[in-house]
Amino acid sequence: MNPEEGADAIRKRFGIVGRRREIAQVLSAISANKHVLLEGPVGVGKTTVALGVTRHLNRRFYRVDGDERYTEQKLVGWFDPPMALSKGYTEESFIRGPLAEAMEGGSVLFINELNRLPEGTQNVLLPAMDERQIVIPRIGTVAAKEGFIIIATQNPEEFVGTSRLSEALRDRFVWVNLDYQPEGEEREIVRKETGCADDRLVALGTRIARKTREHPKIRRGSSIRGAIDFVSLLMNNSEPSLGEEVCVEAAVSALVTKIEVEVKDSGDVRGIIRELVRAALGEIFGPSIEGGASHKKPGEDGGAAGTTSKTAPKQHREGQAPFSIALAGADRDNILKSLFKVIDNGYPSARGEISEDALKDATMAAEKAGLGWSVVRLFSILEKELSPELRDLMERRVARIIQYVASRIAGKGIVPYTRRRIPFSFGAEEMDLEETLENCLGKRQPEPSDIVMIGKKPKKRAVALMLDTSKSMTMEKIAVSVLAVATLAHILRNDYYSIMCFNSAPQVIKAMEEEADLEVLIPKLLELETGGTTNIRDALEMGAAELSSVRTNENIFERFGVLATDCWATSGGEPREVAHKFQKLNVVQVGTGGGPYCDDLARDLAFLGGGAHVYVSEADFDDLPYALMKALRWV
Repeated sequence: MNPEEGADAIRKRFGIVGRRREIAQVLSAISANKHVLLEGPVGVGKTTVALGVTRHLNRRFYRVDGDERYTEQKLVGWFDPPMALSKGYTEESFIRGPLAEAMEGGSVLFINELNRLPEGTQNVLLPAMDERQIVIPRIGTVAAKEGFIIIATQNPEEFVGTSRLSEALRDRFVWVNLDYQPEGEEREIVRKETGCADDRLVALGTRIARKTREHPKIRRGSSIRGAIDFVSLLMNNSEPSLGEEVCVEAAVSALVTKIEVEVKDSGDVRGIIRELVRAALGEIFGPSIEGGASHKKPGEDGGAAGTTSKTAPKQHREGQAPFSIALAGADRDNILKSLFKVIDNGYPSARGEISEDALKDATMAAEKAGLGWSVVRLFSILEKELSPELRDLMERRVARIIQYVASRIAGKGIVPYTRRRIPFSFGAEEMDLEETLENCLGKRQPEPSDIVMIGKKPKKRAVALMLDTSKSMTMEKIAVSVLAVATLAHILRNDYYSIMCFNSAPQVIKAMEEEADLEVLIPKLLELETGGTTNIRDALEMGAAELSSVRTNENIFERFGVLATDCWATSGGEPREVAHKFQKLNVVQVGTGGGPYCDDLARDLAFLGGGAHVYVSEADFDDLPYALMKALRWV
């Protein structure tokens, strides 16, 4: 059976709507004995597709659900403590985990939400995938039989609670992307899941859910589950008509737990949902709904099912046509051309040629096409020329893009732990078998105190991040610096860190032990006004004081500072004199403001502070994320 025929059989057997191409891709990969990674947003059917394919193969499969607490021992296997105490480290006392079971049985290992597993657990998969064997201490080598395959799913990296897979692990997978399905397929899914016979109610719920994915104030839109819940609520509604208020109440109940609103708009969730419902009602039922009039339930008036009134296309003045035509293809090259037409011509002189609506369209298309960093560049150039409304809109997008890029650069990283022996307690993850066996030797009946457990406690770091906002720091330099700060904040999210900005004098944006959300911090940093002189010495003094302020008893194994600046010091004393106050001082030099002197100062501060000097040129703006990715590996 070829992959297309197999895909049709799987869809029919398991009632999967659409996804013929993606299922065929998975089957093709498996037939070539390749491991498969399905990636896509929440609610697009990754697990449904993976389980459908797995069951279709008629092989035994083992399921693992990604979780921060899922250790290497749970994946590979562990020694049963009572058995090990009585019989030692034998095959009989070893309990195989799902990875070892799947390898020995030539079975399928299905890992749901792979990037929620700890990095150490993820790395256990590498020899199993690459060499088709793993080595278990005291047991020996476990080789994979023919038929062993891994099918994994994961959410995109920007989703909360996920980590970035290592390049080595990603390299072992064949990647299959699942995005949101076409509207027709989503309606079919809603109809199938709810049993609703009202086509226009199904169309309304689907349209509202889809609109959440496009709204500028919504960071993460709803999956089709939002439409399913909306329709289910209204199917049981006792109201004789479907007015706006009834629909809004149902939409709020269905969507609030499925969307993520930008932080600054979190208090207006109901207003945002009302706006979406009103627009969808107008498109599905016609313009009369906009006045708030009640309507019969869908189907009662004999109207055509699924009828949609399309919004008229935006009208552009003469001279704007080339810009709109360039966007029509929505491909990366045309989007870039459209963006850089604005940059090259200069937005102020192009006001009569390029409308703000066209600029909104271009930036949204660029972000969706994976060209978000170009939007950051555009914003850094045009920021002072934009209307307040457009500036606010672009600032939201830039903040979201910077957070996403920072999360990709940062990855998850390995959290350093201190390991210490602790008395036996129920729920502890790991036993020190060797010391426990020693304590029990020669005893007929071991005591609870003889059992030794291993406790792990994460080590903490304390870091002071100092951001230059003086006059010589252009918006492009600020964008780079904010990206560096956001990346470090991702890396340090479980540690203590403070953020300071400085020009003539320093000020604290986030105190060392203050809790803060990056969604709040990044817009706040982007809104900082540049100006004044550059007093690096006072910034370093404040940074050192912030590091000294952490007097907790927790195990802080490292305290260091990070200075993001162009190093054009124009006021204050000699900064080199205070570099020694840091256990380590790393300098991210963003361009040069005052010539060779700046380079010398940056290198000297890093040398005297025992840290690293990283130079990032704002001239190569598009390459900055990759430069920072390499530059920040010393953290």
